[in-house]
Amino acid sequence: MPAAEASRYSDFPSTHWTLVRAVQGGNAEEAAQAMEQLCKGYWYPIYAFLRRSGHAAHDAEDLTQAFFHRLMTEDALLSAQQEAGKLRSWFIGVLKHLLSDHFRHLGTQKRGGGVPHVSFDEMAAEERYTHEMQTESDPEALFTQVWAQDLLAGVREKLREAYEAAGRREIFDLLLPYLMWDREPPSCREIAEKIGSSEVATRILIHRLRVKFRTLLKDEVARTVLTPEDIPGELAWLQSVLAGK
Repeated sequence: MPAAEASRYSDFPSTHWTLVRAVQGGNAEEAAQAMEQLCKGYWYPIYAFLRRSGHAAHDAEDLTQAFFHRLMTEDALLSAQQEAGKLRSWFIGVLKHLLSDHFRHLGTQKRGGGVPHVSFDEMAAEERYTHEMQTESDPEALFTQVWAQDLLAGVREKLREAYEAAGRREIFDLLLPYLMWDREPPSCREIAEKIGSSEVATRILIHRLRVKFRTLLKDEVARTVLTPEDIPGELAWLQSVLAGK
């Protein structure tokens, strides 16, 4: 990115592209910390993509490990971020390159074969994947679906932590259904009765919760794109994925 462009976006939040750069170019400690954050946030969409591509669970585990290893070693792929713009698009590109190489060589590096091991819960991954087997049949569509779901789940968790820190965890738990995209929330009257408040006051609480959620969501989306101009389009994409379009 030219210096003028970098200066233009100097106030833009630190993005997950920063983590990718740290994995590939940071010192050992920085690379390990960045890898841990990337793995924590994105290992399941990658695993689901590989499973839906036809790989058995143990092969998908190995390929997931190989994917994160590739992030540390494929400097040429990093330059593609300037064109891709979106972290999810770049990840899919890396996955496709990985699978192409895998089939070309009829194998991949196994755990313990020189690939630094990254930690993720294989059993939890397979259990979740089993529950999602009847959803999207296309690997890329499933990847984007679970990417969106995990992004929203992460935002809800950050908001829960904020409410808990303010001593309002019980309120958050009662209002949480109003942040779920796949179900109808209870009536405002029902929530008001549980809180012991009026419906008007409860509606205000719900409104404030949603405003805070949207703010956190925008911040999180900002970390997966290159420029502020990309945010509205990515939010629209997110809405379309969750709506099943």
